[in-house]
Amino acid sequence: MEAPPPPPALLDELVEEILLRLPPEDPACLLRASVVCKAWSGIASRPGFRRRLHELHGVPPVLGFLHNWKDDFIPRFISTTASSFSLAAPDRRAWRAVDCRHGRALFFPQGSGGLELLLWEPITGAQQRIPVPAAFNCDDFWTAAVLCAADGCDHRDCVGGPFRVVFLFVVVVDEETSIYSSSIYSSETGAWGELTSVQRTVHFSVEFKERYSVLVDRSVLYFMSDGVASCASVVEYDLASHNLTVFGLPDTDHGLHIASCWWRTVESE
Repeated sequence: MEAPPPPPALLDELVEEILLRLPPEDPACLLRASVVCKAWSGIASRPGFRRRLHELHGVPPVLGFLHNWKDDFIPRFISTTASSFSLAAPDRRAWRAVDCRHGRALFFPQGSGGLELLLWEPITGAQQRIPVPAAFNCDDFWTAAVLCAADGCDHRDCVGGPFRVVFLFVVVVDEETSIYSSSIYSSETGAWGELTSVQRTVHFSVEFKERYSVLVDRSVLYFMSDGVASCASVVEYDLASHNLTVFGLPDTDHGLHIASCWWRTVESE
């Protein structure tokens, strides 16, 4: 008796519709489906598929959190998904998480002597080393931010695309004066742009324990401590004009303290 003929192969269009409807709160389902065969993997890896996935399910789910706690019993990447979703995050003993945005995370070496940044894509695991600006001294106070550089991007499919890194550092001149300097790195040119600097006289007494950046329209707002008499400022770097502006914070008798732990959410792309 002859064996029955194999069922006809599903059209790619039908497979795509099935994969699109896997539960978004459990991204491991899509990962497992993509390793069934090369054809399914090709469908799931198409840029158009990821775009349709976000259009169908809306805001992408949060995959987890990065943190800087010095505790080997807590994973560097804490998953928030329904199934186990583990990413090989950079070693906390060697790298400190600085920023996370548009599908990328930025790290700086632990301890002193760091001369490069590490860019990590949580979705693909890809890593890239970026040298710090030549004018930076390891004794300076600093902060940095990473963001997508694609024009008109909706940030739903940034992985592998062009990006920028804004690096800001502060040189203490004396007890009352600091010089803020910034530069922007472009992945398209592979180089840092011209250094922008501004001098600031310190008159404020608010202390920030950690470095944070917030992207607002075309500007990046930095919240950082300059280390002089427990003073702090809000520093704005305009991505369009490359202007650097320093805003002092109102006086306070007690100081404003931000929690010392550092958290960033990692969203699926």
